[in-house]
Amino acid sequence: MGPSVCGSHSGGKAMTTGSRRALFAGAARIAAGAATATGLFTLAACGGDSGGGSGPIKLKQAVSLQYWSILGGADGTRMHDMTSQYTKEQPMVKIEDVQGVDNFLVKFVASVVAGSPPDIVWIRQTYIAGFVEKDALLPLLPKELDQVGLKAEEFDQVVWKASEYKGKRYTVPMDIHGYQFFYHEAMVRDGGLDPAKVPTTWAEWLDWATRLTKDDKRGATVPYSGAGINWFFHGFLKQAAKANVGGASTADFFTADGKKANFNNPAGVEALQIMADIFKRCNLPFPDGVASLDLFEQKKLGSMINGPWNLNRLADPKGPAAAELRVAFSPQRDPKNPSWWAQSHQVALAKPTKVDEDKRTGSFDFIKWLNDHILDWSKAGQLPANKKVLASDAYQKSDLLVHKHLKVWEKNLATAAFMPLHPKHVEVENDLPPILEKAIRGQISVQAALAEGETLVNNILSK
Repeated sequence: MGPSVCGSHSGGKAMTTGSRRALFAGAARIAAGAATATGLFTLAACGGDSGGGSGPIKLKQAVSLQYWSILGGADGTRMHDMTSQYTKEQPMVKIEDVQGVDNFLVKFVASVVAGSPPDIVWIRQTYIAGFVEKDALLPLLPKELDQVGLKAEEFDQVVWKASEYKGKRYTVPMDIHGYQFFYHEAMVRDGGLDPAKVPTTWAEWLDWATRLTKDDKRGATVPYSGAGINWFFHGFLKQAAKANVGGASTADFFTADGKKANFNNPAGVEALQIMADIFKRCNLPFPDGVASLDLFEQKKLGSMINGPWNLNRLADPKGPAAAELRVAFSPQRDPKNPSWWAQSHQVALAKPTKVDEDKRTGSFDFIKWLNDHILDWSKAGQLPANKKVLASDAYQKSDLLVHKHLKVWEKNLATAAFMPLHPKHVEVENDLPPILEKAIRGQISVQAALAEGETLVNNILSK
């Protein structure tokens, strides 16, 4: 296995391309069957066009809500506990929460098609465009967000803007997560390197990785299967684009108009090549059944570029690697023009056949509560998107190792490179990794993989 790129919030088992596309095609019929006029709908207490000046929304009667999330494992347990705490504090709202919904994408779209979706969903930022185009999410109007106290200015503006689709908002960002540099100080020191001189460039990281790889120890790892390949590749692609490698300054998964692939270029070559180089020099893949976090804890993996959700385990004071874990800014193609791959968990309201205003009010009350209590969620290794929480003493003066390490992500928020919102993102995330994997493993050339991937993505986008 490659590094734990997905954490425990994997969203269920993988599905076949055919089943996913077939269901998404069926979901295109939602618009014809839906009977809501949500574009004109506002909360009852919004007061017409007053812009939300009539005071806080109050629940008028008890409601029962259903809440689905993509969160599994420890993350799902933490979210379940938070949901239970909310219902204790707000007895007028009952919530049936289902964490780690298996095959979330398929089941959620199917529930909307059937007219029986959950009320609230916790999703990835990259799902927004596809769900909107399938008419599966309710738009969130600025004045009703203001009315319930979810004001745009209270959120990190990079993630706020990155989660808008076609100028509209359908979700509220809860957190920010992405790739930074993890290393094991003791292993680095024992390997004859200075742990205080952290690699700042790809070349320096490759040198570290090579020198630390010996016998059963590996200096680094990269994803070599699954969706994590796309995430890693996108992060390096954007770094190479910011460095204007070969003039490919606009390189991304898609062109600006979203109609063509935009990674079969010099930036894409360098991004995929560094992954292939790490794989080759670090004696990868791992033996069957061995995971990156296991090796890191055993002092057999010196470094990895990975996400903060791994802090949930690695920064546990009782864990075997907590005292030796160090986190630094991700090595860059050009340190003068930095960026890092970023993602976000977002909360949205599913689009029912008919809007129930009491449920909508209750849903907003829960979302507001989650936002106000997002510090609890950050203990799972997720950086709060709420700027007030980030600036709070509870976070800034926290003695938790997780919060200490999260400061690396917080400090570098301005250079976060979020994945583009595109209706076909899910199909690309499903189908592109096996092609890139062949280049990472040295089975075909980087150039051949990019050409094959470009053809694949262009075919997906043309349908």
